[in-house]
Amino acid sequence: MTNRSVTVVETIPKDRYKYCLVGTPDVGLAGSIAISYLIQEQQMTEVGYFESDVLPPVMVVHQGNPKPPVRIYSKGDIAAVISEIPIEPHLMPTIARSIIDWVQSKNIELLISLSGIAVQNRLDIDVPTVYGVGSTSSVKEEIKRIEVEVFEEGFITGLQATLMKECLKKDIQNMILLVQSHLQYPDPGAAASLITSIAKLTNLKVDTKKLLAEEDEIRVKMRELMQRTQHQMQQTQKGQEQEIPLMYV
Repeated sequence: MTNRSVTVVETIPKDRYKYCLVGTPDVGLAGSIAISYLIQEQQMTEVGYFESDVLPPVMVVHQGNPKPPVRIYSKGDIAAVISEIPIEPHLMPTIARSIIDWVQSKNIELLISLSGIAVQNRLDIDVPTVYGVGSTSSVKEEIKRIEVEVFEEGFITGLQATLMKECLKKDIQNMILLVQSHLQYPDPGAAASLITSIAKLTNLKVDTKKLLAEEDEIRVKMRELMQRTQHQMQQTQKGQEQEIPLMYV
């Protein structure tokens, strides 16, 4: 019988973190690129991975080493969850609950979800704008402190919405950062804007010049992942965020 649960396997256990970043493939791969760059530039250590029968039978290979596609890295008081495969919509509630359970077990103060928000005129934008959604008034104050625009009206979809729903139920501090992005193309420029906001929030020192200098190379490398992500985004109606809801409260 198939086990429908998702387990976090910690290879290097630690009692607590202050922040947890989550980036999975969606609009412009902005969150995924941002997390990947932070892992490399901050020389984060791989500390765990997600294991489940419901996840696709996929292993990724880096420098000859096979690895699970959904992993956890850390450095200091920051943990980062990255997925190198698109998360199918039917798996999002299960994945979200496993992340939330792990966040609670580590007494994490703030869960930060990273994503893109599709804009049609992205080619005309030099520095993409980052918008923020907060689960509590204190998180909303943090959004303003780091000079991120508050996302006033619209929809949140995908894993970020599922995580926010769980955080509201369990009174966990959650911030969603959404950056203006290409819908169908990998967007390192959007990822750079996310990294700048994360650096302000967490006091990290990160230089995004290397990321911006390698934009074309990154777009080529991530082209296939972007194509695989398209189907998942259609199912979760990604790109709907800028639509205005019917009712104003």
